[in-house]
Amino acid sequence: MKKNIYILLVVIFATNLSFAQENKFTLTKEGLTDYIVTPLENKTAIQIYKKTVEWISKTYADPKEVIKAEIENDYIRIEGSSNSLICINASGTKICNPTKYVIDISVKEGKYKLDILELSQFSSQTNSWYNFKFDAEQMKNAYDKNGEFKKYCMYYPEIPEYFNSLNENLKNYVLELNDPTIKGW
Repeated sequence: MKKNIYILLVVIFATNLSFAQENKFTLTKEGLTDYIVTPLENKTAIQIYKKTVEWISKTYADPKEVIKAEIENDYIRIEGSSNSLICINASGTKICNPTKYVIDISVKEGKYKLDILELSQFSSQTNSWYNFKFDAEQMKNAYDKNGEFKKYCMYYPEIPEYFNSLNENLKNYVLELNDPTIKGW
């Protein structure tokens, strides 16, 4: 009997782990977290959607240009930009190129999902944009033999921090804890 209870507990625990959802973006050797889910107890999908649209209007300088697609009370796709999102260390100097990102914000009852769909960086050498994938293949070249970021990639940890800050700002706005009056994401 004890053995059956033990097996049941292990199965329940394993099931919970497999369905666990990330709530912070991270960057590891496997890559950048694809998406996170943010719980918002006692908020309906309609409330979350409405506050998200308001947040975009108050956060981004040109919200009509930022919103690329939307289905009311379901999701919004936005394209934002930053001049300091993806940076490298070049001989001790922090070099950042303009970066664009595309994210989906999907809303459900009591939560929303923030999903990074694309990261693109401008190359002044080729005068064009290229997709920057933070997947396992690319990340294997970012670490040295000791498992630390190579000096060239020392600013990579700032990437998940950027998206975590963006998410925290949205969450606080939906919960009516802040009012972003400074535009600039």
